[in-house]
Amino acid sequence: MLVDVEMRGRLPAIFLENGTLSDADLAKVNDAAAATGQPVRAVLDRLGLISQKEWARACAEHLNYPLLTADDLPTRLPQDARLSADYLRRSVIAPIEITDDRAYFAVADPFDEQALAALDMIFGATLELCVATDRDIETAMARSTAAIEAEAPSADMVVSPTDGISLDTDKLTELANNAPTVRYLETLFDAALEMRATDIHLEPNQKSARVRLRVDGELVEVQSPDTGIYEGVVSRLKILAGMDISERRLPQDGRIRQRIAGREIDMRVASAPMIHGETIVLRLLDNHEGLSKLADLKLPAHVSKRLGSAIKQPNGLILVTGPTGSGKTTTLHAAMNELNDTRRKIVTIENPVEIQTPGLQQIEVNPELGWTFAAALRTVLRHDPDVIMVGEIRDSETAELAVRAAMTGHLVFSTLHTNTAQDAATRLIDLGVPEYLMKSVVRLVAAQRLVRRVCTACAEPIDLDRKPKTRDVFAKIDQRTGNLTDPSKWNLMRSVGCDACNQTGFRGRLALFEAMEPEELAAKDKRGQRTMGSEGVRMIAEGHTTLEEVMRVLGVKSF
Repeated sequence: MLVDVEMRGRLPAIFLENGTLSDADLAKVNDAAAATGQPVRAVLDRLGLISQKEWARACAEHLNYPLLTADDLPTRLPQDARLSADYLRRSVIAPIEITDDRAYFAVADPFDEQALAALDMIFGATLELCVATDRDIETAMARSTAAIEAEAPSADMVVSPTDGISLDTDKLTELANNAPTVRYLETLFDAALEMRATDIHLEPNQKSARVRLRVDGELVEVQSPDTGIYEGVVSRLKILAGMDISERRLPQDGRIRQRIAGREIDMRVASAPMIHGETIVLRLLDNHEGLSKLADLKLPAHVSKRLGSAIKQPNGLILVTGPTGSGKTTTLHAAMNELNDTRRKIVTIENPVEIQTPGLQQIEVNPELGWTFAAALRTVLRHDPDVIMVGEIRDSETAELAVRAAMTGHLVFSTLHTNTAQDAATRLIDLGVPEYLMKSVVRLVAAQRLVRRVCTACAEPIDLDRKPKTRDVFAKIDQRTGNLTDPSKWNLMRSVGCDACNQTGFRGRLALFEAMEPEELAAKDKRGQRTMGSEGVRMIAEGHTTLEEVMRVLGVKSF
């Protein structure tokens, strides 16, 4: 029942032949679709070139499928445990009839091979398709949800601030395309780029909204949208990200590619319902920064030497640990780039793929469809890889497969959510990896944190002769870590604040690393080991950051 792959792209050609579209129109549409990640049909409708009804009618005629409207769809759509609501909503597919002999579905895009392949895999020869517009399918879904809720009301039901309000998709689209909405987002994106933000947070309050940027790991509040256009801002972001603007009761994910100040910026978008409206968080990935190599990370000499030696091994397991946002993905991709050449097949398994690297085969997992890290890793092992990167080891099955792959001739990279390199050994044992096996396959465990760098434009040296308490505190920490002993080598700085650093006293971040080999992980005596704490002391002494900042990130006990 699936559409022949060769049919893809023929439908726009039909519109060219009948004069509905020009070559220039089609080029504009393709560029917009590539930039926003939206499907062609949505861009055509948004630009006013071809309406949803015209698209649906042309699809139905071209493929000889029935064309249905919202009135033709059942009031209560049938449900099937094998089909998640998120998959149906994201793919814009509405089930009409599901029996042993017939699986009848309305689709907005009968050319969506990936979405329809899932249906074909489940229902096989019983699958039948018809065509309906996005709006008609969304209306049918909302109507069906309301009918189900009316039949079985529950006190535990998720309540949205928009419950009881008719969700008018056309009205939301109009708000999203208003000039004030467009101008505000352009200003916000420019500010985020100028301030080197990694994330944008849009948060609704009872009477207003708050917008904050994460800069150097800290949230900074910026100008919020004018009263009355927050809903339009959220709707525009959801449209750009290819999300369902009428769905405001469930979380959604999407992706935007935007050209800002001549630079390509990828944004990972996540929405969630709150008691006062929807909140949106955007993770910004700057493609302009280029691909990092290990040399770009400015690793300490002992870490660089150990990591460089580990990645030259023909097999084994290399782990990078740390909390979310500590730079683990950047470090792993830098290592991949060192190995990336035509002699090796390198496959990454990630959730999501944040850094797209030419030469790597990159897989994005989808747990909702059963496409987990473990399932993907099991598949990858049948594709003759040399190097494998697993985004995260979070369960015993993935841990077992990663260790088995490392034992059978593969070089495997992955991450663990532990606080230190030392904790990684305990975590692997908790996941069921025998201690003797861990010692034979683990080549290196690295841990890292990001601390803010003092702003070079306004930082001031600390006169230790005038601050004896500071000297004493630092001296005690220095003695415990065994990193420095000569006070004449200290160059402690304090952050002041200026326009260049937005009055924070810090600009940019640097990484604190520790790297341990298997024998060090098992060692009882920890004296003399180079830890993140001792690395932090070195950074403080050299004037790159402050004692308060390192303590904030690592905690007092790390010293």
